[in-house]
Amino acid sequence: MAARISRVTAAASIGTMIEWYDFFLYGTAAALIFPTVFFPAESATDGTLLSFATFATGFAARPLGGVVFGHFGDRLGRKTVLVITLLMMGIATVGIGILPTYGQIGVAAPVLLVLLRIVQGIGTGGEWGGAALMTKENSSSRPGFWGAFLSSAVFAGLILGSAAYVALAAVLSETQLFGWGWRIPFLLSITLVGVGLWIRGNLAETPEFDRIKSAGARERAPVVQALRRPRNVLAIFLMRVGQNTSFYIVSVFVLSYATVTLGVPKVSILWATGIGALVALVLCPVYGHLGDRFGFHRVMATSLLVQAAFAFPFFLLLDSRDTATIILAVTIGLGGGAAASDAIQPAYFTSMFGARIRFSGVSIGREGGTVVGGGLAPLIAAGLLHWQGGAPWGVASWMLLTSLVGIGGILLARPDEADRSAPAEVVPPAAASGAAGA
Repeated sequence: MAARISRVTAAASIGTMIEWYDFFLYGTAAALIFPTVFFPAESATDGTLLSFATFATGFAARPLGGVVFGHFGDRLGRKTVLVITLLMMGIATVGIGILPTYGQIGVAAPVLLVLLRIVQGIGTGGEWGGAALMTKENSSSRPGFWGAFLSSAVFAGLILGSAAYVALAAVLSETQLFGWGWRIPFLLSITLVGVGLWIRGNLAETPEFDRIKSAGARERAPVVQALRRPRNVLAIFLMRVGQNTSFYIVSVFVLSYATVTLGVPKVSILWATGIGALVALVLCPVYGHLGDRFGFHRVMATSLLVQAAFAFPFFLLLDSRDTATIILAVTIGLGGGAAASDAIQPAYFTSMFGARIRFSGVSIGREGGTVVGGGLAPLIAAGLLHWQGGAPWGVASWMLLTSLVGIGGILLARPDEADRSAPAEVVPPAAASGAAGA
């Protein structure tokens, strides 16, 4: 049992790391590169806003990916979806790497950038749910601990995305970086995706899904059935808004804020992001263990409260412009509340639905919340910063408010509903109706 869950977790996590490298790579480029490369005709502020708007389109597409792949994940299996989503992400990321710039083809460049970002978003919308179910449905004794390695993989993707541009900034001039160097990390994705497809192709389907399939108990319309239990879908939505807002402000918006508003060197803030993500990567399994030990709702509540309390101190530390202090701020922001609440989501969120509709229910709620909490967070933060003339306190207030919204999601959640319905899920519909008639 332990050997199987170790192999499954490793395979799912490696694929997740690759997909999130692709996704976070875009976020780093949207903050540092794309305003110049794809929106050069705009002012610095407008270029940043437009770049973050294209960043948001990937998140807007994620609920569509959640619905589509949630349906197929509950109907065809978790493994099939994981292979398709990884392939989609790889194609879109390499496509961005070969995309002509605004200076080469004009307005068609940002339009094509948006389309490729949408493909990324659709793929990502199905990725997390499939990977989370791979660990959930292969591990019954320590779901928090094993599921947390998926969150570690997400932070590993963030580290790779940041490290790629740290390395390029160290060896290339700014002219080379903005001319052709920025393409290299996107093009490298083709190798990583090839490795990921080989690993995921050797995964077995989860035992829970196999039992449901063998019993003929698969749901015809799992998305519809999941929406008939809107309470847990909404709870996941609110918790995801609460966690994701602060995470993307700390990991993406801060790149622009530090370099443009504060004048911090790009390398310094990229180092801060990389170190913070490394600390988060190491701590995620610890937070997952704490969730198994003390309850996922307690860990989630504590993490969101810590996140709320740190919103204003975070910007006070950033505004020092001191590299060590900035690294400390970003490390606490990523490795503290954001990592703790993210680490337990694979186990906590999947516990709210039975296996027949689990992929759909989790994906709809989580990816819907990600649109507001993730995709719009850097754009809203940039707008608030501009509105306040460069002062960050409106952004800090937004982080505080959304963290409290996440607390509301915890109060709304009813994870035990899935447990009460579980025994009936492996009974074929025909057998169930025969028993009722008797």
